[in-house]
Amino acid sequence: MAVYCVTYDLKAPGKNYDDVFTYLKKFDYCKHLESFWLIDTTLSAAQLRDGLKANVDSNDVIFVARLQKSWASLNYSCSTWLKDPGRNW
Repeated sequence: MAVYCVTYDLKAPGKNYDDVFTYLKKFDYCKHLESFWLIDTTLSAAQLRDGLKANVDSNDVIFVARLQKSWASLNYSCSTWLKDPGRNW
């Protein structure tokens, strides 16, 4: 298992991207910023990307990266989520 940051730029204004959000909400997650999610999962970064790819347009942008336990934040409400001792680093 790992914690990933997932971010995206969805290029079609006004398009319904509910499938993207439904997909991401299947995981243990925290979201506090507009298009930036923290996901705790057994999937690889490529598998997460591919799952998102199935729900976006070909011109949309997706970035997935594994997070390490060493991080810092300021006024970020997901800090408590990240500090959870059950988090899978």
